[in-house]
Amino acid sequence: MYEGFFGLLFGIGLFLYSINIMSEKTQEAFGDRLKSFLGRTARGKCSSILTGTAVTAAVQSSSAVTVMLVSLAESGIVSLFQAVGIIMGANMGTTVTSLLIAFDFSALAPFFIIVGAFIKLLCSRPRLRAGGEVILAFGMLFAGLEAMSGAFSSLRDNTVFLNMIISASGKVGGILSGILMTVIIQSSSATVGILQGLAAEGLVGMEDAVYVVLGQNIGTVFTTILASAGRKGEARQIGKIHLIFNIAGCLFFLPLCAVLPVGEWLSRLGNPSLAVSVFHIVFNIVNTVILLPFYDRFAGVKKQL
Repeated sequence: MYEGFFGLLFGIGLFLYSINIMSEKTQEAFGDRLKSFLGRTARGKCSSILTGTAVTAAVQSSSAVTVMLVSLAESGIVSLFQAVGIIMGANMGTTVTSLLIAFDFSALAPFFIIVGAFIKLLCSRPRLRAGGEVILAFGMLFAGLEAMSGAFSSLRDNTVFLNMIISASGKVGGILSGILMTVIIQSSSATVGILQGLAAEGLVGMEDAVYVVLGQNIGTVFTTILASAGRKGEARQIGKIHLIFNIAGCLFFLPLCAVLPVGEWLSRLGNPSLAVSVFHIVFNIVNTVILLPFYDRFAGVKKQL
């Protein structure tokens, strides 16, 4: 019993540490360039969305990008008009991690760890060393997923663990558990990864998983709200915009998931981990498309909120 829980905690810890290192070292190696890239390329609506998507896919953390966005907006490098598109893009860019997890690179984890470790140890240039740590963390991420998968398998018959899962099921329970998990862990990529592991082991059905994903997309704005609290001008509005985007998406999908057999459709993919990733991607793309006509109004949100 205890081995399963310790294995789960080990896997989650390794996974979280890996995502944190990937985000931190990517910013360390290319931070100034990323900030310059955000300011230079995010000019129109489409370019701002694409820029947010690309930078978040590279950094592997929408929270890191939105927090960076708050400081850039406060310093005047990025306008609120640009920030709206970057936030939309960040929501889509963060789905890349779930897609990588769905295709399971666990078998290649030792390769990434070895290559990353050698680059870190043998290279003297700081940027190359940081790049090596990113590769190393990428391998550790999948090692953490493998550990979680093994722990989930051993906990399948554990009554305490199963009761915890059951209590987080259903529409309300799923959304609340998704919010709570993401607020505590401070990473939607990590919580979606955990959900993919649970779904892959059959511990969470697709009918419940869709509601957890909705909650996770709301919970991920908590970091942005904290970062923007106490800021002045446009920087203060970014947390509100991010929150409105994701709550609006949740309110749009909630009745659809309740009426349509979304869970059944996703189950037909035959790969629960991929199914969770697909829903995560569809949610953020559809949410962006729906809210795109309101782009200008959000850009003038200072007068509205």
